[in-house]
Amino acid sequence: MSALSSFEGFMERVVEGSVQRLFRSPVQPAEIARRLERAMESQQAISVDSVIVPSYYRAFLNPEDFKVFDPIQDELERQMANYLRDLAQERGFTMLAHPVVDVAPDPAVARRGIQVVAEMSGAPASAGPQAPDRTQVIPTGGNTGNQPARPPVLAQLVLQTPEGPHTFPLDTNLITVGRGLNNDLIMEDPRVSRQHAQLRFKSRRYFIGDTGSTNGTYVNGTAITTEQPLRDGDLVSFGGLEMTFQQR
Repeated sequence: MSALSSFEGFMERVVEGSVQRLFRSPVQPAEIARRLERAMESQQAISVDSVIVPSYYRAFLNPEDFKVFDPIQDELERQMANYLRDLAQERGFTMLAHPVVDVAPDPAVARRGIQVVAEMSGAPASAGPQAPDRTQVIPTGGNTGNQPARPPVLAQLVLQTPEGPHTFPLDTNLITVGRGLNNDLIMEDPRVSRQHAQLRFKSRRYFIGDTGSTNGTYVNGTAITTEQPLRDGDLVSFGGLEMTFQQR
């Protein structure tokens, strides 16, 4: 049984119970689960041989929407945590701990709205929904403000792991790479420097440049000293952590 099927089975049992009013809520449990899934997918970090996703999640609802969930809040949070655990296993992701989900009210959230904050480790985020769905690896859809425009091509980096390939889409004009948490693509590998490299989109191509890393950046086995273009199929090494560049 898939993670989604298991969660849907739980919700069917809820309907048969004494809290059928839940399904008159403008916010459905499946919607919350999908937002948690999106936070898990978008906030990834690369380890030596795995892809790590957050273990701690908070879903913020408007207080009026939250009231409907009071009768089953504890069980709903447990089931959502199990859903994320099973989903991570299905997709070959690693969690640093059993996931924890906290559903909480916040008046800053509009009616029918859902805001999610996710963290890799530590106690669940105490901040409110002002920082929803933060992306630590590669920015995904929905970012606004001063975020660079999306390049009009499809490109990605592919990491081979024991669980199979993991794909990281490149969808902004400038992507920084390194161990530091301020990077767009975070690599938790001791061979990778805190500020290791950057990929820049220009002239309808991605260019890669080293930013003073200790162990160097290589393309097809050759160390790069200046910014150079990437071609479909190039093997990129960040200090020894290899990924394949693909562009269509």
